[in-house]
Amino acid sequence: MKLRHRLAAVAVAGGCAAFVLRLAQNRTGFEPVTGLPIPGSAASLALLALLAVLTVILGALAAALPKKAEPAFPADFTAQSSALLTLPVAGSLLMALSGVADLAEGLGAGSLLTAVRSGDGSAYVLTAALGSDLSALSARTQLLTGALTLFAAAGLLLSAAACRRGGAFQRELLLPAPAALVVRLVLIYRIDSIDPVLWDYVVELLALVFLTLGFYRLSSFAFGGGRTGRFAFCAGEAVVLCLCALADGSAYLSSLLLYAGGALTLLGFLLLHLSQVPAEAAPETDEPPEADAPAV
Repeated sequence: MKLRHRLAAVAVAGGCAAFVLRLAQNRTGFEPVTGLPIPGSAASLALLALLAVLTVILGALAAALPKKAEPAFPADFTAQSSALLTLPVAGSLLMALSGVADLAEGLGAGSLLTAVRSGDGSAYVLTAALGSDLSALSARTQLLTGALTLFAAAGLLLSAAACRRGGAFQRELLLPAPAALVVRLVLIYRIDSIDPVLWDYVVELLALVFLTLGFYRLSSFAFGGGRTGRFAFCAGEAVVLCLCALADGSAYLSSLLLYAGGALTLLGFLLLHLSQVPAEAAPETDEPPEADAPAV
């Protein structure tokens, strides 16, 4: 396997392992009555160790990636075949469905996730918030997050299309994604922070943080500030943490679609970019190149 593709492989494999450990932690790492974490839980310690090791590995692989002078979007994300666009397009569509789900619940459709689990419409909860759940968003808030997520998904779809056809590209299309995620991160944090058990929500918050950073780093390529290593690290961490967060489930169908869609989108753009990076270039660094020695 080529060095530039190892990071993506490590992120996906590590995310799957984190998903399994998070499931085990949710089942065995908390007191069944109080919900408090069990000290010294094997699943909790294993998950923490895995996430730490993956961070070190992803950081090392990102630092070793070759550097391409002044990479730009979409020129250095050009797809050689339509198959390479499958991941970002599929991920963007999942993000669009996430926005639709938030809009539907905000307009009074009730809990879509509860309806999906029950298999019929009788389980719809016709309230502005989802019962007494700690992570309850108001109807107005869901309308806001839904509209922002739809706007972001549309920009990402058009960006993916530009990677295929080339030509003119509006760089502002990449900005709604990090902006929408910042808004969602703030809202989710304000709700979840009242929970005294950090393990209950830390994975979700970290997933949103690295999704935001990943899309921010992606947008920087369109404004002349792209760094392959930084983008690769943030995208890899986002994939790991989003897969891990899926093990928690959610009160909202939109959250599950957002984690899955965001991870697929970043992974797709990462693979597109790495396919354009020259294998023989030097590792990326922020230091300016040294001047040539004067001739003697």
